[in-house]
Amino acid sequence: MEFNSERTAISRISETIVKGGVALYNAIKYTYSIAEEDFYNVNIKDILKVVLNNITDADCLGEMGLRINHERCAEMMNEEYNKVLSLIVYSFAVRIPTLKLVKNGDDAMTDEQLLAVYEAVVEKGAENVGNSVSESYATMKQLVKKNKPVPPYSSDWFKTYIYTSVPSLSAVSNKNIFLLGFTEILFAMFYSCLEEEIHNVILKEAVKK
Repeated sequence: MEFNSERTAISRISETIVKGGVALYNAIKYTYSIAEEDFYNVNIKDILKVVLNNITDADCLGEMGLRINHERCAEMMNEEYNKVLSLIVYSFAVRIPTLKLVKNGDDAMTDEQLLAVYEAVVEKGAENVGNSVSESYATMKQLVKKNKPVPPYSSDWFKTYIYTSVPSLSAVSNKNIFLLGFTEILFAMFYSCLEEEIHNVILKEAVKK
């Protein structure tokens, strides 16, 4: 695809992906923080609405008066859970080949441009910790090339990682069950909105046809 500045375009696309990852990571912590005492005082629909309308704003829920309570999020305050951020960004990065489907007239991003975006995101810390994310950049690229459907984005990898690496969150409790159920909804809706935001960034940076 012809961009006004290819370097700027790659930087802004990769930045949007990383910011989306940080926003999702924080949204999980915000909701976990309210899952106990404040659960019945906060409308979960309002949380979803705010998060999905501010897809790259990591602190948007703070504007609702919510806070990441470190005492209530004690189960997340460990090195293993911190790696979830790298996994979130990686799970977005492997889907970069699907951006080839974004068209500016008849113009689409080249394989070289897509790979440059992927490498930029990996350089910013995306990592498949414990091989928790089953998809890969290569498999997604092949699916797009063969015009085959891409598996929908889901929280499956998140659950796999929690069950295998974060025992404090896999233990049976009201908060943990709420977390796993809520992320199943949140992840699918969040990625759909992030994908739209990335498409907008691509077309904004492209030379107008």
